[in-house]
Amino acid sequence: MTAVVAGPVGASRPVPALRNASYRRLLGGATLSALGDQVWYVALSYAAVRAGSPAAAGVVLSVSAIPRLLLVLFGGVIVDRFDARKLMIGSDSLRAVVCLGAALVATATSPGLGLLAGVAVVFGVVDALFMPASVALRPRLLEPHQYSGGAVLWTLSGRLALTVGAPLGGVVAASAGLGAALVVDAVSFVASLVSLVGLRVRKEVSAKAGAGAGARAGAEARSGTPAATAAARTATRKEPFGRSFVAGLGYLRQHAVLGPFVVWLALTNIGMVGPLNVGAALLATRRGWGAPGIGLLLTGFGIGAAVGAVGMGKVRVRGGLGVWLAGAGALQGVAGAAMALVPTLGGAIAAAAAVGMLSSAMGVPATVVMQAECDDAFRGRVGSVTTLITLGIVPLTMGLMGLMVGAFGLSAAFGISGAVEVLGLLCLLSRGFRSVRAPQ
Repeated sequence: MTAVVAGPVGASRPVPALRNASYRRLLGGATLSALGDQVWYVALSYAAVRAGSPAAAGVVLSVSAIPRLLLVLFGGVIVDRFDARKLMIGSDSLRAVVCLGAALVATATSPGLGLLAGVAVVFGVVDALFMPASVALRPRLLEPHQYSGGAVLWTLSGRLALTVGAPLGGVVAASAGLGAALVVDAVSFVASLVSLVGLRVRKEVSAKAGAGAGARAGAEARSGTPAATAAARTATRKEPFGRSFVAGLGYLRQHAVLGPFVVWLALTNIGMVGPLNVGAALLATRRGWGAPGIGLLLTGFGIGAAVGAVGMGKVRVRGGLGVWLAGAGALQGVAGAAMALVPTLGGAIAAAAAVGMLSSAMGVPATVVMQAECDDAFRGRVGSVTTLITLGIVPLTMGLMGLMVGAFGLSAAFGISGAVEVLGLLCLLSRGFRSVRAPQ
């Protein structure tokens, strides 16, 4: 039954996601945790540079990404076998303990690269489980009509954590040191843990057409009862690990909506990440705008993303979500290419702001598509694939962007990246993707 509240004239209207106490609680804990992570990453960067050479610092900063990318797909299988909320609680507990232990070591001695790398590796391994668990848990706290509002709130909380956490991390690192930053991050993990304890998870389970053994597990959950949900998880748990992994990939390949959606997601990220990261730095350097220019371009993107997220709180895309996503992705590709084509810094900042705005315009409906279309038995595995796409391609695209600039020039490299995003329009050949609708 859909939750409603009384309207001003006795009518009934759906309860918005912000009024969902369980989701609001999770959102608060996640925001504090993300803020703590930003403090830690800035302090880690600062400490790594002080403890070693720039090259060694780069290695330390990248080691957390390696285990996360190698293990995240397997983490999704684990999430679909066990309780996502309990897995997140265990992850937060482990990270809090590691942070406090590392803080004691960092306070007693001068932190070396070994300590920094060790903490980064632990975080990377735990993230491989925590991230798909978070993706799987969020829709289980919401009613289907709350998916869009919940995605808007999640996007805004992430932007807030990034905006506040990065400068806060700089202040903590410079004034109090790495040990204090680790304590801040530990406290944020405890806050996230507390928000997870006692959450009321929605018992209704989405049931889309599945594939293979996993489809049978999804079918068992369609009655929406706690017993059926537990039976579905038990059936998946008894399946051999490798078969569950393959079944998850097969589910995506055969799904009429999620299959082309994953292709669109990959094209969009491949086209956007390069220009926004390495491309912005190269552009500012080549044009003589310097470090302030890089900061202004990224600020423009951030402001545009925040405006877009707020705007998506007012706009409800009900039908043709695939058309919206592919169209917005193509426009973002054009805006990204325009960053290198306009001659002035102001024009480039405006183009970066358009990229950010379109990023949020896509992010909210994309989350709705994932949450509405994915069978509950596959949420962890689907979440692990999308996590790999959004995070795993970052180093690849950054390196590729540098190679393209060297081979073809700056403007051509931005243009090629934009064209990759425009290719996402081909996903509209899929009728299922083209006509997917948001739940009412």
